Amino acid sequence: MARGELLRKLFLSYRRGNDKDFCNVALEIIAEEENKKNHHLAKDLLRILENNGTNNLSMPLSSPNNVAPPVDKERQTHLVDIRKSDRRMDEILLNSDSRIAVERVLKEYRRSEVLRVHGLRPATRLLFCGPPGCGKTLCSEIIAADLGLPVLYTRFDAIVSSYLGETAANLRKVFDYASSGRWVVLFDEFDAIGKARDDAYEHGELKRVINSFLQLLDNFSAPSIIIAATNHEQLLDPALWRRFDEVLNFPKPNIREIQQLLKMKLKNFPHQDLKLQPTASKFKGLSHSDVERVCFDAIKSAILDDRESVTQDIFDQALIRQKKRVSIAENASKRGKSSDGAKRRG
Repeated sequence: MARGELLRKLFLSYRRGNDKDFCNVALEIIAEEENKKNHHLAKDLLRILENNGTNNLSMPLSSPNNVAPPVDKERQTHLVDIRKSDRRMDEILLNSDSRIAVERVLKEYRRSEVLRVHGLRPATRLLFCGPPGCGKTLCSEIIAADLGLPVLYTRFDAIVSSYLGETAANLRKVFDYASSGRWVVLFDEFDAIGKARDDAYEHGELKRVINSFLQLLDNFSAPSIIIAATNHEQLLDPALWRRFDEVLNFPKPNIREIQQLLKMKLKNFPHQDLKLQPTASKFKGLSHSDVERVCFDAIKSAILDDRESVTQDIFDQALIRQKKRVSIAENASKRGKSSDGAKRRG
């Protein structure tokens, strides 16, 4: 269609208040600019269109300063925290499948205007699963930093309410607020609200919360990335899995990966006496965060003891301390599960 005719249709649809026709014509103009290789202009036009909201063409890409963060009605506590991330890709060790998936998500988001011109949408709904301390939250922050987006952390301690219907209402407030800009929206410890609806031990209120979340996610169209992270993916409702574009697993590191982590975390402090390969085998079964904690603990010990480098002895002592810490946490978790099981049987 000729440019003059497109502009005429655009102005007529605006004058008549016909949002659907306006958007369709605008997309035609964007597609035309894309075909002319005017990629930056096409991208800017699409961003303006996506942030149109309710006939507000001047709405900013993210609006933490213009829209008050949502609060729980009864307790008046904030339902979200807003943070800016400066984490980098070289701070995390991902397996090849996860790294390829993350790079694809970043590429799709950056080229979202091209995909939308062809009637496609980028992968923006991600599920991160795996044991604690293996990089799920860190990867979310890296994605946000790489795309220049703020992180919108959802606070389940505030969202989950004892009042009937308030948890679902709080979730709606979070999604409404997320629609005010561009974010990486992080639902950490997602199993707090995502447990399977056929769990006989869960009461009806939490089952209704799942239904509400599914509806809110299905209707969410803001140009943001939503990440749900859980350490207990086996508890999630089956319907949730179908709603996510990508599912990334974050397993505990193998020996080769542990050796890479040791090099990564110790690179800024001398450690020439440390035998990395045999040392890595001592970490079997531990998480990425365990490896990081031991490295930083050993570096601090070397500095406090006025040592010029991390020695094998210093490092082994740090590892022993971390293994004791992990053992205490695991035993406490087992006692908690045993107590919870006894209550349910009772």
